[in-house]
Amino acid sequence: MKEEVVRVVCRDNDKLVCKMVKAATYEFTLATRAKWEMVICDEDTDIRAGEFKKVSIKEIYLEPDMVAIPCTFTHHAIASLIKVGTKGGAKPVDNDRIIAYAYVLGQETGQILKGDLLAVLNIFPIMFTREAMTPKEIHGQ
Repeated sequence: MKEEVVRVVCRDNDKLVCKMVKAATYEFTLATRAKWEMVICDEDTDIRAGEFKKVSIKEIYLEPDMVAIPCTFTHHAIASLIKVGTKGGAKPVDNDRIIAYAYVLGQETGQILKGDLLAVLNIFPIMFTREAMTPKEIHGQ
C-alpha cells in the first residue's frame, strides 16, 4: 500500500479549507446491483452555451460505502451534468455524504428552472477488497 501526503482543498460553507492528509490508494469491488437517483435543480438560473456552472440541487443522501456515477445519457436539453458536490467538502467514501450541488455544462444558452431534471446518478454499493487506510490529517504543516 503506497502512502502519500496530499493537500485536500475543499469548500465548507463557501470558505476554502485546506488540510494536509496522509492517505493511500486502495481497491474495492463495485456491486452489480445499483439504484437511480434523480438530480433535480433547486434554483432558477440562466446558462450560456459552453458555460461551466455550479447549481443547487435537491439534496441526495449517500450512505457510507456507496459511489455515485453520473449516467452518460443527456437528460436536460440545455445543460449536461459533469459532476456533483457534497455539503461540507470532500469526505472519505465510508462516511455519510449529502450531495447538494451539481456542476453542469451549458449545451445551449437558456434557462434551467427549479424542479428541472438535470441528470440521473447511478448509485453503487462498494466493498473494500482489503483493509483500507483511513486518511489521517497531519497537523503542523
